[in-house]
Amino acid sequence: MNTALKNIRRSPFQALSAVFIISLTLFVVGIFSLVTFASHIILLNFETKPQIIAYLKDDHTTDQVAGLISNMTTTQGVKNAIYISKQDALEIYKKSVGNDPVLLGTVTDWGIVTADILPASIEITASDPSAFNTIVSILEKSDIVSATPQGKKEIDFPQDVISELTKWTNAIRGAGLILIIALTVVCILTVMIIISMKISGRRTEISTLKLLGAQNIYIIKPYITESLIYGLSGAFFGWTFSYIALLYSTPFLAPRLGGVISFPIPFWVNLFLLIGLLAFGLILSLISSLFAAARFVKRSR
Repeated sequence: MNTALKNIRRSPFQALSAVFIISLTLFVVGIFSLVTFASHIILLNFETKPQIIAYLKDDHTTDQVAGLISNMTTTQGVKNAIYISKQDALEIYKKSVGNDPVLLGTVTDWGIVTADILPASIEITASDPSAFNTIVSILEKSDIVSATPQGKKEIDFPQDVISELTKWTNAIRGAGLILIIALTVVCILTVMIIISMKISGRRTEISTLKLLGAQNIYIIKPYITESLIYGLSGAFFGWTFSYIALLYSTPFLAPRLGGVISFPIPFWVNLFLLIGLLAFGLILSLISSLFAAARFVKRSR
């Protein structure tokens, strides 16, 4: 450790270069890890909510509803189908509007909102967005699904919202993965070159140690330690920068994603991110130093 710290003090600019490139790499890794985590939560939130709502006629019977639900649950791509009665619809409406007297109808001309004026419905959750067209086709053929005066069935579904969101998420992940791989390669090469230069710069001292019987592992151990210091330092700075970026972006993200993701981000998420970046930084630095050591051992034979 003392030798490693002495080597860092002897060439501070090389050390800063190594720490900087590792920090940049792990900052990008941290940002895209948070983006991936957030996109997973958003997709999970969409997938667990009813994606298709079919409003029913007032004269529907229990047997008709049971038959339609049975037909839905046996359809491939349907995760769940539930019946929402008029009273259930009223409770959902009250929860959604809170205590607003206008929306509750207590101060309007059309009177207090009651269950009679709200339609019953069937809410369907699809396990696969590609099943939307099949589900809607079945609902459009049902006799108990209400229709507009123009004859169009009253069915609400988000078209291809989830599939489009999935495509964007996969595109972001793919771009992030390519960028991370590129930066990782640059990071490994940079640290490897720096460690190789330091080994070459002490060629005379190393030759003396070998004449005295020192083993290769004894000679390269300080350089591996130095590389690990770079990795830990870069990981900590990368995590710090990503944490600061998250704090500054919270006022922008909270109003838009507050209903899906809890803000501020829980402490355990940042803790796991720090542990992951530290582990990744150690792996990067260890690989870089081992490559440099392998070159030294190959030349010293």
